This record gives sequence, structure tokens and C-alpha cells, in this order.
Amino acid sequence: MKRIILFFVAVLVLAATVPTAANAAGTGSGTLSVDKNNVSVSLAIPGGKTKTITSLRVQLRVSVTSGTMDQPDFTFDSSIPSTVKSAAIKKDGSAYMVDIILSGKKNQDIFKNSENAKLGILSLKPTSTDYQIKVEFAGKTDGSNAPVIKYAESSSLSEVTLTMSHALPVTVGSTAQVNAPPSGKTMGKPKLTATVKKGKNRVYFKWNKISGASGYRLYRYDEKTKKYKKIKTITKGGTTSYSKKYGYASSHRFRIRAFKTEAGGAKTYSSYSSTVKVTVPPTKVKKFSAEYWSDGKAALLWKKVSKAKGYQIYRSKKKSGKYLRVKTIRKGKITKCTSVKHKLGKTYYYKIRAYVTGADKKRVYGKFSVAVPYKNKGSSTAPI
Repeated sequence: MKRIILFFVAVLVLAATVPTAANAAGTGSGTLSVDKNNVSVSLAIPGGKTKTITSLRVQLRVSVTSGTMDQPDFTFDSSIPSTVKSAAIKKDGSAYMVDIILSGKKNQDIFKNSENAKLGILSLKPTSTDYQIKVEFAGKTDGSNAPVIKYAESSSLSEVTLTMSHALPVTVGSTAQVNAPPSGKTMGKPKLTATVKKGKNRVYFKWNKISGASGYRLYRYDEKTKKYKKIKTITKGGTTSYSKKYGYASSHRFRIRAFKTEAGGAKTYSSYSSTVKVTVPPTKVKKFSAEYWSDGKAALLWKKVSKAKGYQIYRSKKKSGKYLRVKTIRKGKITKCTSVKHKLGKTYYYKIRAYVTGADKKRVYGKFSVAVPYKNKGSSTAPI
């Protein structure tokens, strides 16, 4: 009761210098926005009002629709100029009522010539793993069950009551609860595919369109944190593809889910898609060359490919002919092969490619190097 009286104290301060004004009717508006378990509370200056607003009172109702919670806290925004800042929070059955009061002297301006004023942050305190908490503007109604706001201007002694229009409630919830679709409605589970073109490092994602979806969120598994991390939010329900570059010779796991944006900004999520695995191939082998090793063998040399598990060497009698594999190197750090037999007087074309072990335990190959010719002329071709 003491906190409520403070609102009227501010009004009485005006009595010594300002004539009494009649009560007025009209509309006001407020906004609630969610960031994790915090709800930002803002008010818009009443329509058509240009006088300095020195005092106001607005109430919030915090209801637990599932799970459990402790009493919330309200912190006023530091930008609000007010002699009195009071936020009384009390239990009202299974809900909590938050009574927010700002009041001060004649020259105080809560809105500071702005159309909106951020009052502060309501911090929710869930105590269960799964929960849903509804926050809405409340207070005495005008007979139509609409919430109201009360305020006083610098030129007025009497409080003014306005109906709150466009003041939508918000829902804060755990992942498990928010993911659950509304009763009687089922949001489809997306089917995700991820592919990589041969030799490229761009991953192409595709999924089916989900009826009623406002958008999609794509996630990648982080090996360090052992959790899935959001990498992209698609804000169009009709979009069904996306692509992103990743490092060569790297393996990844992805999943996606659809979401529907409800009134007030809360999101309802579908179930996650099945996990898809993809491996980006290694880079193309560079600086590949063929030299004399012996009268019956060639020396093949190349630059090490980062993260390669091994290499495959191919040979053909013609540059554009059919190439056959002649050697597999099973160590990525090796950069030389001298065991390939090469007949004297014969010209062969060689090329090489690196490989890594993919997420599915199968080999993933990079692009072939350029083909290099070599003719073994015997010891006369050996380097001096």
C-alpha cells in the first residue's frame, strides 16, 4: 500500500502551482520483448500528448503456464529520470503482479521528448528444467478486459487512465517447452540434406518446406563444447536451401528445425530434423613432378596437403587417356614416392589426389593434380 500511495504523492506535489484538470480518456500502448529469461518493458507516449509526463503507473501479470518459478525481479532502466522508482511484486494466486510506479516533480519528463520510454527489465526465475511463463500488461480494466495505464502530466493534477492498445503478451520458455507445438496443431519435422561438390569446400543444404513455418534455424555440432550451435536463421518460411563454406578436409554434423513466430514475438519450434553428416574434401595437390630415380623407376614428388590421410597416384599412356591407379600412399605426411616402376624409353603421364576419412568412415577425395609427363631415358636423365 505504501508504494501505491507514492504515485499520488507526485500528483499532490503539483497542487501548489497547477490548477486541477479533469480526467481524460484515450489509448496508450506498451511493448514486451524477450531475451532468454528477461523481458524488456517499454511504453509509448499516449497519442496526441505533448505535455511533460511526470508520473505513471502500469502493472504486469506473470503467470506460470507450466513448470515452476520463483518471484521475478524488476530493474529500472538507468535512462529513466524519476524521483521515485517503485516496483512492488506480490503473489496473486499462482501468478505474480508487478506494480511499476514512476513519480516526481513538475519538471520531470519520463519520456524526455521521445515517443518511447524503456522502463526496465523483468528478470524471470524459472526453477524447473521445462517451463513456460506468460508475461502481460495488467491492472484494472476498462470494462472490456483490456489493461490500463495511469499517468499525470506537468500541467495536470488529476491522474489520467488510458486503455492499453496493441499490448501483446509474450511467452518465455525452455527449449523443450517452446519446441512443443500448440495443442491441436503439429508442425512438421524438416528433412535435411547436405552435399559438397567434388573438390569444393561449399556445403549445400536443402530441406522440405514446412506448412505454417515462419522460418528455419540451422545448427552445427561443435566438437569442443559437445553441443549444437546455431549457424543460421532463415526468416522466410518458403526458403528451402542455403549454402556455406567450410575449411577443406573437415567433417561436420548438421540439423535443422522450423519455427513459427507467434503474436508478441514468441517462437514455436518443430522437432529437429535427423542429423546429417558431411565431409569437405582436401585441397588439390600442388607442385606435383616426376623425376628420374633409377633405370626402372620414377621419383614422384609433391607438396603436402593439410590434414590429408593419404594419396593416390594414377598413370596413363596418354595425357587424355584412361588413368589407372598405380599406388596408394596411406600417410598424409609423405611427399615422395620412388616405388612406381617405369620402363625405359616409355613416356607416361602421372597425376595424384589426396584423401581424408569422411564422417561415414569412407574416403573422401580431393581433385586430381595436373597431369605431368615423364620419359625414363635411363641413367642419362638422372640429376647431376
